[in-house]
Amino acid sequence: MVLNLSSIKKGEIVLLVVSAQKYLSVSLNVLKHYCNDKKSSCVYVSVNRNYSNLVSLLKQKKINTNKMFIIDAITPPSGQDKNSSNAIFVGSPKGLTDISISASAAINALKGEKIVFFDTLSTLLTYNDAGTIAKFAHFLVNKMKDWDASGIIISLEKETDERLKSQLSQFVDRVIEVK
Repeated sequence: MVLNLSSIKKGEIVLLVVSAQKYLSVSLNVLKHYCNDKKSSCVYVSVNRNYSNLVSLLKQKKINTNKMFIIDAITPPSGQDKNSSNAIFVGSPKGLTDISISASAAINALKGEKIVFFDTLSTLLTYNDAGTIAKFAHFLVNKMKDWDASGIIISLEKETDERLKSQLSQFVDRVIEVK
């Protein structure tokens, strides 16, 4: 399926299930659409890439990071980038409470149309059990709706357990599988 980003409505929460081969290009296309084309403010929750690598990649791909706030759940507190006024370092993908508190603080600091981009839910399965991830995702989706923010939650096709995917499909507005 070809991903039609313009079909996603303001305030809609979407679970994007992508193949590992298309993960990076789909993620970058989503970010270009929201940050460059729509000029949305973005809270980027990263459990895959650290802040420095992520910002370097986004700048290389010419994705506007001026209205982006990054929650880095990889970099330990001792490795924080001191020049990162647009980041919070959680330190571990196990810290789901810290991630949600940080997302709340970040979204409240942003202006205009907002999006929460979560990269990737399937990675959290390495650190947490599926039941905990389902509860966290349900909480996060409800918070996104409270914040009146759009949401894109990325999950890798082969790494997402079917039971978790069926639970998540009940919380989000739409599931889009990109093969």
